[in-house]
Amino acid sequence: MKDILEIKPLTGFGRVKFGATQQDVLEYFGEPQEKDTIDVEEEIHEVVVWNYWELGHAVYFEKELNEVCTNFETDNEEAVLFGEKVFGLVQDQIIALMAKNGFKEYEVEDDDEMDERIVFFPDAHMQFVFEGELLALVSWAVPMDDEENILWPK
Repeated sequence: MKDILEIKPLTGFGRVKFGATQQDVLEYFGEPQEKDTIDVEEEIHEVVVWNYWELGHAVYFEKELNEVCTNFETDNEEAVLFGEKVFGLVQDQIIALMAKNGFKEYEVEDDDEMDERIVFFPDAHMQFVFEGELLALVSWAVPMDDEENILWPK
């Protein structure tokens, strides 16, 4: 079950790849504690979110794309990225880890109102949300090209 916590940028989470069906996710993670439907800002489609509160994960399914998995989030302190427990790292260490693994470009956005800092790696379609100095959440999505065509993992 340890591979459930392996963050795989551009690919998925554990053995679940982007493009997985809801049935695939159900078989791997089990029944979610909560299901929700949200409208994505500036988009015209809905997203179904399965929350696994006990595991610290959320899985997103695009309704427009036959409800396949397109995004993951986790705040599980045991989550691993490139062989390292990511929630034990500070911002500079995460930037160095991402660079070491080929993701050198990043953007930093401070949200003073929420007291959050988001470090976004566009080539990885991945963001790290910090509350103060502490990592609070990791979110990563299926890759897209410049025309927003989805590049499904193989």
